[in-house]
Amino acid sequence: MAVRRRGVRGFDGAVLRAARERRSMSVEELELATGTRASLIDSYEEGRRTPKWKTLDALATALSTTVGELRPGHATTMEDLRCGAGESQAAAAAAAGLTRSGYAMLENGHTRTLRLEVAQKLAATWEVQEEEVLKAHAAVVQAPGTPPPVLEGAVLGGIAAHFGVDPKTLLDLARTIQNQNDGGTS
Repeated sequence: MAVRRRGVRGFDGAVLRAARERRSMSVEELELATGTRASLIDSYEEGRRTPKWKTLDALATALSTTVGELRPGHATTMEDLRCGAGESQAAAAAAAGLTRSGYAMLENGHTRTLRLEVAQKLAATWEVQEEEVLKAHAAVVQAPGTPPPVLEGAVLGGIAAHFGVDPKTLLDLARTIQNQNDGGTS
């Protein structure tokens, strides 16, 4: 029977153990530094459990590393930032001035355009930089298996040339239409 894992996606217990050993820290010392039980740290390192964001952040801080280094190969997503701030989708939606479903579409990459004012509101709420929110959204939009936006690069230039308009003007028009189709929720 498969173990159901909860907590931070992409967490690697072996990387946690290596970070702890590099610092010449015992599990008990890490327990004192973080307030996380030694038995729980052992289960994280052995891959039997996965820490929540707050715990992972405390472990990373105590080990003078980053949460990202304890999640090798995993880009930070909007869900990661939201969970790291301890917020629900409903709370994030309210902070951004969106409906919950509108926010969920954005978080899951179904809404490809993240308006700057929405990114700014989320950044302030989550206490991160605006660029982190934009990068996290882009990571979901460009996730493996997700087709890239059609209106970019040579395609954008070709269509703009065909209609005799500036590519930026065409892109702005496409975003306006997309926002209208998305209910203006991004």
